[in-house]
Amino acid sequence: MLKNGDFLQERYEILEQIGSGGMSDVYKAKCHKLNRLVAIKVLKDEFCADAGFVASFKMEAQAAAGLSHPNIVNVFDVVDQDELHYIVMELIEGITLKNYIAKKGKLDNKEAIGIAIQIAQGMMAAHESHIIHRDIKPQNIIISMDGKAKVADFGIAKAISMQAKNSDAIGSVQYISPEQASGNISDTRSDIYSFGITLYEMVTGTVPFDGNDATTVALAHLEKEIAPPSRFNRQIAPGLEAIILKCTEKHPDDRYGSAAEVINELRHVLLNPEDNGNSRKEEEPDPEEILNPKQEKDITHSLEKLFSIGGIAGAVLIVAVLVFFVAQVAGLFNVGPGIALPTKEKESSRAENTIVLSESQTNIPELLGISEDGAKARLAEASLVPELKYEYSETVREGYVISQDNAGTTVEKGSTVRITISKGSGRTEVASLELEGKTDVEAKEILDANEISVVMTGENSEEVEAGRVIRCQPEDVVYKGGEPIVLYISSGPKVKTVPVPNLGGQSDEDAAKLLESIGLVPGEVEIEHNDEVAEWSVIRQNIPPGTQVPVGTAVGYVVSYGPEKIPANPSGLTHGRDIYIGYIDEEFDLNPVIGPGSGSTYVRIKIQLKQFVNGRTIYKTLMPEHNVNGSSKLSIYFPEIIGEYGVEEGTVEVVNAQTGKVLESYEISFELEE
Repeated sequence: MLKNGDFLQERYEILEQIGSGGMSDVYKAKCHKLNRLVAIKVLKDEFCADAGFVASFKMEAQAAAGLSHPNIVNVFDVVDQDELHYIVMELIEGITLKNYIAKKGKLDNKEAIGIAIQIAQGMMAAHESHIIHRDIKPQNIIISMDGKAKVADFGIAKAISMQAKNSDAIGSVQYISPEQASGNISDTRSDIYSFGITLYEMVTGTVPFDGNDATTVALAHLEKEIAPPSRFNRQIAPGLEAIILKCTEKHPDDRYGSAAEVINELRHVLLNPEDNGNSRKEEEPDPEEILNPKQEKDITHSLEKLFSIGGIAGAVLIVAVLVFFVAQVAGLFNVGPGIALPTKEKESSRAENTIVLSESQTNIPELLGISEDGAKARLAEASLVPELKYEYSETVREGYVISQDNAGTTVEKGSTVRITISKGSGRTEVASLELEGKTDVEAKEILDANEISVVMTGENSEEVEAGRVIRCQPEDVVYKGGEPIVLYISSGPKVKTVPVPNLGGQSDEDAAKLLESIGLVPGEVEIEHNDEVAEWSVIRQNIPPGTQVPVGTAVGYVVSYGPEKIPANPSGLTHGRDIYIGYIDEEFDLNPVIGPGSGSTYVRIKIQLKQFVNGRTIYKTLMPEHNVNGSSKLSIYFPEIIGEYGVEEGTVEVVNAQTGKVLESYEISFELEE
């Protein structure tokens, strides 16, 4: 187990352990070379001797390293260092979806769909690269502090093209697909099944099949029907329940064919929560009918329509029915106990049960459907005080009462009665907002100002700059206070990545050609004396071999200048050679660099000479790297520095060997000594 303060590759400083799994421990670390925090997953000691476990562990990184997507945890590096095998990954400050569900109990429709869309987008990116995750579950989804969901741990992923029949059933048993449980071939639809179980848990707070016996749970996935999630959550949208049930069909052919199909369905349900997928109509109802259902109709026009449709006889019959109905309401006919006129005995009984109000009491009047002014007038007549609240409504006209405190209740005069007044539909034409091309921040500010909620989702685009709106849904009308608008934010062009080749031992020219052949660019080339590597061959490179980087990335490397050359002296002087000698006597205080707590801090320092020869930079080590206390003053005393022949100046550099940063530099001169 690693300890706080340990260094890996003289680059990654272990800060703390943040997790532990069945095969590995996870640490928070600082990359001193790039000055960023990372997560490092280290294979546990008991598995390091097992080549099979090591291969499985590396498979996680190899599967994920080629994926670059905002909803997938990035893998930066894969390292074998002595007996350690570890992966360097993006550090996500946040919480697992499993813990988030545990804290909240269950998620509401909007939040569940928002998270589900992001998970599905990560799955889609993996599937497009022929990678199956095979272990989608809430424990492997990280929710960052800014609300972004990222898929992690491609621990059992395999390339589709390399998958074999009768592979072992793997994955967490509560989320495993039937085909995985039975040991059959898995494909992208297996991930969709596990995704469906994860979404089921988001909206219900539980999994459909659970227990202490893994075999029993696996058999349940094969044989038992899943209980509809609405049995545990009556607030679930019908369309969302339909998606979950289709994702978790027993046979893969009955599920969605791709993650893209799932995303489209989720987006539709986000905008149409009551649509279960079985009742979508060609024609939408008239918006005026939806927004103003209490509007009165012209009865004369209606009767004229009846006459034109049904003829004179039909109209007479309808009028007769209306007269009969009115007579019943007025008590003109006594055709049964339900409509008999009240007797004196009943009137007496009613009088006895009538509640007599005191002078200080009053009844709350019925206010629903009347105007704001009318409601205020009725409350004033009843000696009551209105407490007004305003909300958008798609069913009640602007200025009319949507809801109120209990009508008919007896209260003290002067009491406050809460009523809610409609602000109208709050309909906004999306085109008028001019969101396309705006940055995500600008678009959100516009929507916030219009009281419209928003869900943002990333999408690759060759035309639209990263971070700007590509399009939005719906494209026509949105309602203030209603369902959110979905903004598609450009992630920029889809980036192609390639693995960095091993340049060690290659000649300077061959290294440059190799990089260019796979779409990479030769970076800064440095030269230093080396007794072991042949002259003009690569000693080391600044990006480790195998690291996945975008096409066009510059890769720098250090080339050997061979053993240090001290030319013979043709003049025949006593010491037998002509050399250029430099001198330095300085003192470097580390305390200002380290800052507070420097007395307990050690820094790995090296001192080197830098000179330019024929347009190339050549380095020579004056003091090998070693640990120096941060509060000490470093003596830089070299009375005789042999420089490159014919070069009269150079720079002595104090370097942080862990980060490569030059802490201080001193210009010195060289003189020919004969």
